[in-house]
Amino acid sequence: MLLYIHFPFCRSKCSYCDFTSYAGCSEALVFSYLTALKREIEFAGRRFENAAVDTVYLGGGTPSLLSPRQIEGLFGKIRKSFAHYSPSEVSAEVNPESATDEVLAAFADAGVNRISMGVQSFSDDNLRSVGRIHTADTARRAAERIARRFDNFSLDFILGLPYDTEELVRAELEEAAKTAPHVSAYELTLEAGTPLAAAAEEGRVWLPSDDEVAEYLEIAADTLAAAGLERYEVSNFARRGYECRHNCGYWTREEYVGIGAGAHSLVRQAEDGSPLPAEIRFASPRDLNAYIGGVNCVDCFDDIPRVQMSVLTPAEIRAEEIMLGLRTREGVPETLLQGRDLSRVADFLAKESGRVRLTRRGLAVMNSVLAEIL
Repeated sequence: MLLYIHFPFCRSKCSYCDFTSYAGCSEALVFSYLTALKREIEFAGRRFENAAVDTVYLGGGTPSLLSPRQIEGLFGKIRKSFAHYSPSEVSAEVNPESATDEVLAAFADAGVNRISMGVQSFSDDNLRSVGRIHTADTARRAAERIARRFDNFSLDFILGLPYDTEELVRAELEEAAKTAPHVSAYELTLEAGTPLAAAAEEGRVWLPSDDEVAEYLEIAADTLAAAGLERYEVSNFARRGYECRHNCGYWTREEYVGIGAGAHSLVRQAEDGSPLPAEIRFASPRDLNAYIGGVNCVDCFDDIPRVQMSVLTPAEIRAEEIMLGLRTREGVPETLLQGRDLSRVADFLAKESGRVRLTRRGLAVMNSVLAEIL
């Protein structure tokens, strides 16, 4: 089972961000949230007492804003609550400005063995343009601190920012690959309701065209491959053995439990460990007060108020298996595509040893290929 823990607090909100995250919150609210978070962790430990926790991911928000005492308290509660707790990978997200030696040491002492840092760009112009509060040099120094303490870590970038150029993308990913065994290079997504989306719609900010961003992704693939980082998912590159096991679990649809505001879960087992008659997906409310109140007014995991509750049909499960599997290096079993007309997308698919995967050309137009298949 995959375990996700959400810490939704940030020092400031980036202009592109649509995640469940909040800036400018009081210490009292953070304390109330962490209290509710630990309560839900305890409930989850009882609900899934027969499940082995394979990976843990602490995401945000900005988990590196937690104090060392809070870090130890949070992971101590996780270890105490789950009877079968022996994860092979424990990840924590950090931001450059708060990834101090003290915080990194606390994560390591708490059992974290993988760090994911949101660099986004090594261009100060890009960082300022989207409201990031760190500088490129701050990110470089933080990466050095992480590398001294952790063997396994990722540097994460966004492609398609206002000041991106082919030269910049190539240079910053070459630099990242010299330090990190894992690099993520995500295409910028304009989410409705975010300040960046509004600025782009009103013409107050220039963004690269779709064709330019597609070229940046090709440059990323070439640059990182030349440095020894293999593309194992459309936006993720790693040296062999450094793939993110937690995210790979999402892409192969392993059971996952999300703890915290806005966190999602995919549950297949009943409380006694027996299979449920159908897969259930649900999320917690994004609103902090709704989440805190919902957890504090019940006494077990299954009674916590949820949103987006759905029972997945076999057709929905199969579609997800195809959609998620084709994002990855391994692709999907050929049998999963039986009965589907692939003639219009055959040039974008490769078949080998009973499996089908997207070619490099296919990855570049993945959404169009998936729309045709599904």
